[in-house]
Amino acid sequence: MSRYRSVLSNAVFFLLVLLLLMAAFSEHLKIPVWLTISGRFHPLLLHFPITLVILLLVTYPFRSAWKNNIQLSAAYDLLWLHAAGLATLSALSGLVLSTDGGYDETTLDRHMWLGTATAALAYVIWHLQAGRESGKGILNILVIICGVTLGVGSHYGGTLTHGEDYLTFRTHVEESEASGRVTDSTAIYLAAVQPLLQTKCYSCHNEKKSKGDFVMTQEALLLKGGKEGAPWVAGDPDNSRLVQRLLLDMTDKKHMPPKGKPQLSSREIELLHKWIADGADFDKSFQDYPSTDTFRIFAASFSQPEDVKKTKTMDHAFEPADKKTLNNLNGPFRVITSLDNRTPALRLGFYVSSEYKPSMLEDCRPLSLQIVSANLSGMPAGDEAIQQLSGYPNIEEIFLHSTRITGANLALLKQSKKLRTLSLSNTKVNAMQIEPLAALPMLEKVFLWKTNVTDAEAKILQKKYPRIQWDIGYIPDTKEFLKLTSPQLKNPEKMVFAAGETITLKHPMSGAGIRYTIDGSDPDSINTPLFTKPIPVNGPTQVKAIAVMSGWHASSISAFTVFSRGILPAFSSLLTKPDNRYKQQGAASLTDGNKGVSNNSLVNWLGFRDEPFKAHFSFAKEEAINKVTLSMADNNGSYIMPPAVIIVKGGTDSLKMIPIGRLAPKQPSTYGPVENRIYTVGINPGKYRYIHIQADPVSKLPEWHRGKGQKGWVFVDEVFFY
Repeated sequence: MSRYRSVLSNAVFFLLVLLLLMAAFSEHLKIPVWLTISGRFHPLLLHFPITLVILLLVTYPFRSAWKNNIQLSAAYDLLWLHAAGLATLSALSGLVLSTDGGYDETTLDRHMWLGTATAALAYVIWHLQAGRESGKGILNILVIICGVTLGVGSHYGGTLTHGEDYLTFRTHVEESEASGRVTDSTAIYLAAVQPLLQTKCYSCHNEKKSKGDFVMTQEALLLKGGKEGAPWVAGDPDNSRLVQRLLLDMTDKKHMPPKGKPQLSSREIELLHKWIADGADFDKSFQDYPSTDTFRIFAASFSQPEDVKKTKTMDHAFEPADKKTLNNLNGPFRVITSLDNRTPALRLGFYVSSEYKPSMLEDCRPLSLQIVSANLSGMPAGDEAIQQLSGYPNIEEIFLHSTRITGANLALLKQSKKLRTLSLSNTKVNAMQIEPLAALPMLEKVFLWKTNVTDAEAKILQKKYPRIQWDIGYIPDTKEFLKLTSPQLKNPEKMVFAAGETITLKHPMSGAGIRYTIDGSDPDSINTPLFTKPIPVNGPTQVKAIAVMSGWHASSISAFTVFSRGILPAFSSLLTKPDNRYKQQGAASLTDGNKGVSNNSLVNWLGFRDEPFKAHFSFAKEEAINKVTLSMADNNGSYIMPPAVIIVKGGTDSLKMIPIGRLAPKQPSTYGPVENRIYTVGINPGKYRYIHIQADPVSKLPEWHRGKGQKGWVFVDEVFFY
């Protein structure tokens, strides 16, 4: 034991001297890259000496009770030596970690020297008390000082990592006071976005600790950004560093928040994504948006405005929902949230129309007592939704704009005695169908934009039932000369068509004509063919269209690229692994007919960066194939570039495939639009049973790119064979 103690003592002494030298010259420290990883152990190591020193300080007054027990006294003394060693190692790793920068210098210096003092005092205390009674008065003073340095040093450590008020109650009081002041006139940033940043980001990005020189606690500093520039591009979340960092793989050193810190949920990331897409405005409040606006509704789910709470919590005397049922029903496309933590009332919302099924609403019936707000805006819900919602006894808000309801069974809502707000905009309802709803005792607002309710009928309803606001939206002056909106696809979610299927164009304004091209040229209002019948889809087809009407300016051009399904392989497999964030359903995603959207990299895309995209396809029999088409994303602001090269191999024997086609897409010379790109590789015409496709990401981003020298990404959503 004496030999162990001697070796340990010498080791601790050597490390203490090293620590003192490094602390004295900390401003000039240059740590080798291979050694910087040792700094990551600081948060792990520091708990051991803190716990051990506290234990020794607490038991110190009772030390005299076992002074006659030689073994117990020796063990107690040796624990001080271990505490000194652990404190020294913790301080050394902390010094290495501090070289990352981004910390308040004053707070860091205080924390460093107090930690160093704690380690040195523990070592001196071990020397003084090891089997001797002399110097007992000095020993008592040193023990007290050691306790003070430990406590104050820990406070400064907490300040560095968690903010100035970490060891006080003030932060929590301020948060609760702020949340209590939220009203409909409160800015969405203050009500929903800032509390999220405060919870998940402020600990690393504040005035005391500014990782990457990025301070997020003040609006001006938040806009300024850090070493790498501004955190976002207003209106373009996918090209915004903040969103990009949140979506990086957890193992990536640039992922934020760092591994080990509380991570943002998918809904929280979606909130930031939507806020930036809306312009990242610090001042826009809830009342600046229509009550039916989807962003307002989504943001309100994080912090419901106070004046809305007052009108909706008065009679919510029903029982809370079963938590297990609530958890089972919640998912990425159907979200059920609490209206307010003071009431059992719930808000129901649906997202991503392609995922909606009528059964998703029917499945919510066990919560029909608690759901007071239902938002089906933009979903392909029909009249069955009216029947389902009519059985919700406490429903207060129903948002059905841009759904497929006809209004045939609207009268069923007459039993919804608590209904206050009903949105029917952009549906086929008429005045005769909605008038019976005026009998509802609490109905306040009915939104009727773009319905079959005319201006004259709306005025009659308003006069007849003045307590209800019949909102028909903007009615254009016949003398105005305005620009038409662009045409759209009748079914915008369907982009892949079977043989013989066609596409139909539509325009919301009655009487507007549509002129279109399918040869890549821009349409004009005179010479371009007029859309009169569905357009056949043969292979990749790019449709460009404008709306025209007498007395109106022609619309802007709308462009759509659709595909015929082509020859389907019997089997497909990936030969390289996509990034874990962008793996979807693996190889099945390449031929499932579900197209991705270029400004949303999370849905339907396979992403490759460290490895090339390699996929193998086999057909049930030999097929005559002339070309291979890849649908890919182009979002070079997010490092998603055209592939450096696409190589296609084929054959009738999977072991003897040969190169049959190659394409080197042109690389951009500057930042371009975010869009889907089509790459068609002409191959040697022939019959093939097996096809192998490889698309290489660019190995180094070009000099004009802010990520120059780094690897690019390739994103693929569909592969077609013709």
